[in-house]
Amino acid sequence: MIPLPPKVAPGDPFTAKFWNQLRDCVAALRPQSGANTRITQNPNGFSISFVPAGLNWSHPFRVNKQGSDYTVELGLINQMEPTISNVPISGIDAKTGKPVAGGAPKLSIGTDFDTEGRIWVVLKIVIDATGLITAATISTTNVWPKPLDPFTAWHPIALFKKQSGEPKLYQQTYHNLGHQWLKPASGVGRHFFWAV
Repeated sequence: MIPLPPKVAPGDPFTAKFWNQLRDCVAALRPQSGANTRITQNPNGFSISFVPAGLNWSHPFRVNKQGSDYTVELGLINQMEPTISNVPISGIDAKTGKPVAGGAPKLSIGTDFDTEGRIWVVLKIVIDATGLITAATISTTNVWPKPLDPFTAWHPIALFKKQSGEPKLYQQTYHNLGHQWLKPASGVGRHFFWAV
């Protein structure tokens, strides 16, 4: 136990003795390490570093390996649940609230990588003339999607990049999404996505 200086009352003198005792107490303090932390003492004080745990936490639009296929955890775009092959990504029928036959839909990344060894998992939305989303689907593509018309937009969910012949997953979206379309005077307009 570190000996603390005695308590003082308002108006009591703060003497050099009290100051030195306080200084000694502070100098005697040592940081305590916690989970995944490392504390190194050096002549100038302490260096505190940590090793982050793997990103093994559930979040919207998380891509998970299921055998040779992948699933995408529930994520929403403007409160709408996207689909994979016309099946909600949660695997729950929105009308009945019951699991669909076969559970959460599977997503195959295939083998058709682009020239740089990439395949994207993308969220494709289709909007009406007022900017409301009418369809939201998740698929894979080896071509970076560009809007072909003002009513279609794409947002990357994850990227698979070939490394030593094997696809490595790089998650890109960790949150539910908001979307707004700015109607153009000419051209395709602008689609904005943000975290919600």
